[in-house]
Amino acid sequence: MRKFFALVWAAMVAAAVVSGIPAYAADEPPRTEFEDSEGGEWTSHEGELEFLKAVTNLSPRAEMEVIGQTKQGRPLHLVSLGAPEPVGVGKARKRPTTLFVCTQHGNEPAGREACLITLRDLAFSDDPEIVQQLKEQTILYVPTANPDGREANSRGNSNGTDVNRDHLNLETLEAQAIARVIRDWEPESVLDLHEYGPSLPVIYDDELLLLWPRNLNVDEQIHDTAVELVEHLAEEAEENGYSADEYGQYEVADQDIHQSAGDGDEGISRNATGLRHTLGILVESAVTADPRNSPGEVLSEAEVRLRRVDSQVVIVDSALRFMRAQGDGTARLTQGAMARKIKEGRMGSAPVYFGGADNEEPSEDDVVDPPPCGYLLTKEQAKAVGMALKLHDIRTKGRTGDVFVTMAQRSEPIIPLLLDERGARHSVAAEPLDTC
Repeated sequence: MRKFFALVWAAMVAAAVVSGIPAYAADEPPRTEFEDSEGGEWTSHEGELEFLKAVTNLSPRAEMEVIGQTKQGRPLHLVSLGAPEPVGVGKARKRPTTLFVCTQHGNEPAGREACLITLRDLAFSDDPEIVQQLKEQTILYVPTANPDGREANSRGNSNGTDVNRDHLNLETLEAQAIARVIRDWEPESVLDLHEYGPSLPVIYDDELLLLWPRNLNVDEQIHDTAVELVEHLAEEAEENGYSADEYGQYEVADQDIHQSAGDGDEGISRNATGLRHTLGILVESAVTADPRNSPGEVLSEAEVRLRRVDSQVVIVDSALRFMRAQGDGTARLTQGAMARKIKEGRMGSAPVYFGGADNEEPSEDDVVDPPPCGYLLTKEQAKAVGMALKLHDIRTKGRTGDVFVTMAQRSEPIIPLLLDERGARHSVAAEPLDTC
């Protein structure tokens, strides 16, 4: 086996020399271009591919698969980790699983670097707690969720579409790939790593901003545990020297003065994953330096980049600690939420909210109570929304030439938002049914 790895390593070094990408040292785990340059440059697309190949070839704990391809032909990768090796989808669904989605917005690269660094660290760690966690849980990474945007340093993908507004309708190749991972692996927590800035001194300038799913259709226990996870992440960020607060909330002297963002939009990852019974968490690191960290001196661009990435590394490590402590309970919570939503859909016992958020009262017109028991789609509508139905695991039945979708299934929170014309982001205007 050692001889095999040596041959693989020699071939990789030779390929790196030919391609112009720096070869990795044979006596230590691979390093990213960002690390080698000490924050001087972001890891290139080619450098990322070589890095991931090196990690997955040298560590039996890590496996990589292609889960999609962008319009410009770049692969979308999923890296799975476990010990002594990853267990695969079937077994992963029976144990706690955490997913990190990195750099959905291509011009927000710090999360991607943090994900590359931490997945490597997990693959080679000799920390007994980490090794034990990998024996009992599955850790997943989508290292670059928008590689075309990262290559162009643009927020959107190559079509200019904001992937992080497409997690309900699933029209982009990138969002489809992420949805497929969530459907197949059923992670208990999903952390979506972003950046914000420039910050506004005093009123909106924390180094880390965090938020939970605010959509009112999210299971209450999922919502409350996601808030608990955010509080855990913020506390540990502060302990590690990074100021942290709620995303979108402007404040002065600890007094809230304005909510600029962070609503219940069902197209956003943290909300969409919450609607799918997962602890969906938004993480945003600041692109501008906090002068409170270095009074009287100006940090170099590289130093600011290093701090941006390290703040995200702190969050990833903190999330893994949370799952070490509460993974089994979170798994039971997720399964319980699925069962509760099936029952609510069958009994018609929970209203549907087409507006509002946990910090914003919905209008009277946005609350439907009692809710529909199901929806009737024409064959044309079913075809138009077929990909989203499949990826959201929404089950259908034929009915006299049309297609019937019952609310009595675990995807109940997604169904009306996707199929009802009252939904802000609905894909088709299906017929809501009062009797099924």
